Amino acid sequence: MKVTKVCCQGCGADLQIDESIRYVTCNYCNARLEVVHDPSVTHTRQLDKIERTTDRLADNLKVIELQNDLERLDREWDNQRQGYLVRGKNGHVSEPSTLGSMSTGIILIAFGIFWTALTLSGSAPAFFPLFGLLFIGIGFFTMVTGTSKAKAYQNGLHQYEFHRQRLVARLERERGN
Repeated sequence: MKVTKVCCQGCGADLQIDESIRYVTCNYCNARLEVVHDPSVTHTRQLDKIERTTDRLADNLKVIELQNDLERLDREWDNQRQGYLVRGKNGHVSEPSTLGSMSTGIILIAFGIFWTALTLSGSAPAFFPLFGLLFIGIGFFTMVTGTSKAKAYQNGLHQYEFHRQRLVARLERERGN
């Protein structure tokens, strides 16, 4: 067996090791060392520094992964939100609301009742009251579909906010480490 003299990377002490040794602990400073046998030279590398660097990189990777999860959640919500939005005929976009759906439905129903009463009391053709019934039906349809869309939007928003808060809390914990 060949004995080789190497220097401790922790304290600089001379260590004598045999060529088959891969890991050693310094007797002077207790540094954990890896013995590297290169073709031209044998030297040591301090394992604690490598482990600390690896741990720091792993922590940074966790933060980056959480940031990516947060960005992905925001993008997914934005796409989902676009599906919920109500678009007017002039290109106006708004969030669905129960109040808006109910008021639009009530206005349509009121107009339908007014139209039906007006055409029944006069000498209008027999099919004119049907237009009033059509407005009443559209009013009910608007109230039901608009209300359900508003509820679905609110549920989606609450789920998004819940998941976002959890991710932000995890991100802050990781950054605090």
